[in-house]
This record gives sequence, C-alpha cells and structure tokens, in this order.
Amino acid sequence: MTSTHAPLSISLQCLGNAGCVYERKPIDVLVTIRNDGSRDIGFPLDYLRKSGPIVKFIDTDTGAVTYARRGLANPALKTKFTTIAPGASISMEIDIHPTDIETFRIKRVDISVEVILKGDIRIDGETDLQDYQGGAKIRIFEKEE
Repeated sequence: MTSTHAPLSISLQCLGNAGCVYERKPIDVLVTIRNDGSRDIGFPLDYLRKSGPIVKFIDTDTGAVTYARRGLANPALKTKFTTIAPGASISMEIDIHPTDIETFRIKRVDISVEVILKGDIRIDGETDLQDYQGGAKIRIFEKEE
C-alpha cells in the first residue's frame, strides 16, 4: 500500500438549512466527494456510510476540540469500492446531533465542524491501494437573540 495525493475534493452542505444555523435540533449535512482527476477512483463509500466519517468539533471562541463517536462497520466493506469517474461525484449524509454541538455552549453555539474521510482507495482498478485522507469544514452557529 502506498500513499499518494488523490485528486478528490470534499465539500459540505447543511441540508434544509443554507446558513447552517443551529436551532437546537439535529443538522443534516451532505458530504460530497468529487473526482477532480482524469482516472477512475474506487472509494469505500459503503464502509464510511456505516462507520461514519471522523467528525471534529472546534469551538470558535476557545479553540477546544472534541470528536463525534463513530459507528461500527464490517471491515470487509473497506475493500468494497464505489467507482467515481473523472468529473463525477458521490455523496452521503451525516447527522450532527445537538449533544455534540452543545458540548462547548457557554453563551451561544459558534463552532467549526470538520468532516474527515480516511481510508484506502483504488485508482484505475490498480491492485495496490492508496492511503487517502481529505476533509472539509463548515461553521455552525446560533443566531443572537
């Protein structure tokens, strides 16, 4: 297994909540993985849907950090790949729960949420797998009253 820079880009979007405003209920986030390269990339989407990505919460005021708990997934799913063609994208949804969001709450919520995708990928059907890690951040905040 080797490590390489894969031409994947990760983006996040709060569903049904364009500004990612916290209203004391779960926030659904769409995680999109796009192949910006010129070769097919096999991505372990089913594994990440079951286990969940790494989700890191960073308090804007204090810089304090915590992580969401991940789920368990069958390790065999790590080598079941979803092909992402050049220029195409795949996506998955994650829920961000109030218990994670309010970990830092002092006066009002104002946090960065970083979603990190980590695993082995297959480029152009090659036998050797490549280490991959990528991520993106969004800001979730509570409006001032």
